[in-house]
Amino acid sequence: MIRPAEIKDSREIAGLIYEIWEGMDLFILKLYSREAIQEGLIQAVADQDNKFSHQNILVEEQDGRVAGMIAIYDGAREFVLHDRLIAILRQCFLREPFEADQEADIGELYIDAVCVDKSYRGQGLGTKLLQAAESYGAEKGFAVISLNVEQDNTGARRLYEALGYQEVKQIMIAGHHYAHMVKPSGKAAGA
Repeated sequence: MIRPAEIKDSREIAGLIYEIWEGMDLFILKLYSREAIQEGLIQAVADQDNKFSHQNILVEEQDGRVAGMIAIYDGAREFVLHDRLIAILRQCFLREPFEADQEADIGELYIDAVCVDKSYRGQGLGTKLLQAAESYGAEKGFAVISLNVEQDNTGARRLYEALGYQEVKQIMIAGHHYAHMVKPSGKAAGA
């Protein structure tokens, strides 16, 4: 069942975000313990008005657990939400600069993060979460839904293309090459 995230989901969501960050090879993972970073992420998810706030996340719940999550927000608010996230992480552990790369454009509902727990993969939950985000974007009047996929992540890219996303530009995020992909909301699920 897909539903809006709640504060009680913070620990499980933080674990999934950490897994995404591992795949991105973020520099802070080399500087701080997993426990410190996850505690910061737990606080961010429980907080309001940041990139990873529970208010910006939908979850797939199965067997009383968070089986997957998708973080979505208005691309026009990207830097405000990033700054609030960094403020929370600074309270917990972060001492180094953590500058934001532009990931989204104004007018887009941006899919910042999507992750399915390893024990639930292969069941189509990622697709269900993407479709739920697309429906949300269409309901809120966004003309475009966007996401970024690392250039060498061919499996995810094939999924996004099969769902109607098209690459419109290449960008750099945390020193890695990404394809910025968009889908008009008229093609969004449920629209």
